Amino acid sequence: MRNAVKISLACAALSISAVASLAQTPESRYGTAKFESYKDIDKIKELKVVWDFNFADPRAVGTVFNYVNALLNAVDQFGPHEIEPVKVVVVSHGPELVIFAKRNLAKYNEIVERAAALAKRGVRFEICINAATFLGFTAEDFHGFATVVPPAPYALAYWQSKGYTLNANGATMPITALSEFNRADTNR
Repeated sequence: MRNAVKISLACAALSISAVASLAQTPESRYGTAKFESYKDIDKIKELKVVWDFNFADPRAVGTVFNYVNALLNAVDQFGPHEIEPVKVVVVSHGPELVIFAKRNLAKYNEIVERAAALAKRGVRFEICINAATFLGFTAEDFHGFATVVPPAPYALAYWQSKGYTLNANGATMPITALSEFNRADTNR
């Protein structure tokens, strides 16, 4: 009787193993991923990010705003849960800075509205003085939610020295502030 039980158990184990191997497809042989947030996020008091904007096409800013929103929304959902859990600075120093110019509001209205909404959520927008000057703009030419600051390399170094991580999601290769996409939007 004992041998019969042992044989039955062995057959059951083989059946389970056979069913499991049949259910496993080449696509699932490594298992299935799962979602996991960072368990120690509340040990971090604040996420600080400086975004490097330098886009050949100014309209790319609208796409990158999706990344900025994703960061802000993730902090709201997952933490850290401090009074000021996230600080974001955007340093614009490429062709895209024309979207912040008042004279281009009609052309870039949707992007400007999104920028203004992000500014209300605490995002700081900075414009490189060198790029602005190169394109024929002065501080007075830009919307009030933006600030003209010293040259972008200086601004990016400043924020990084204050503990901000550099984020260049979506940034293009370094290019001059004037491009085929923004030539008509400048004062140059």
